[in-house]
Amino acid sequence: MRFRMTTAALLTTLLTTPLAAGCAAAGADPGYSQADVRFNQQMITHHRETIHLAGLAVERGSGAYVRDLGTKLIPKEQADIKAMSDWLTSWDQPVPKEETSAAGAELKAGPGFDRGWLTLVSKHLEHGIHMAEEVRTGGVHGPTRELADRIVKAQTEEIAEIAGHLD
Repeated sequence: MRFRMTTAALLTTLLTTPLAAGCAAAGADPGYSQADVRFNQQMITHHRETIHLAGLAVERGSGAYVRDLGTKLIPKEQADIKAMSDWLTSWDQPVPKEETSAAGAELKAGPGFDRGWLTLVSKHLEHGIHMAEEVRTGGVHGPTRELADRIVKAQTEEIAEIAGHLD
């Protein structure tokens, strides 16, 4: 009798432990939310567009400020894209493919380029701030939220600086 009770207890433990472990794993917090995934995917595309626009400034800009801002934006955006791509890959989520951007195509080199570019980039950065503000409230991934905080701060400062050059 004692042997059967010990055997039954052992079998019950062996059979239910993997089941309980599986339930815990299934309900485990993955460390990110759909808001984090969506933000990173959309911000990668947004940053790539910023890099495209910055390249136009470097190529076509007539003023030092426009060329310098374009040059400054490129490595920052590339570093962010690398981090966001790494996060998405670690979450087994798709990283957006590179697409050709037509943004700024209407801006021709010449006297009006700098003003048109600054206006376009200011609006573009403003859109990035709105995207970042959304994930600051809906995201749960700490590094994504920190990136969003940095984006809001840096792009708010850049927009203010651009406004000073548009006056």
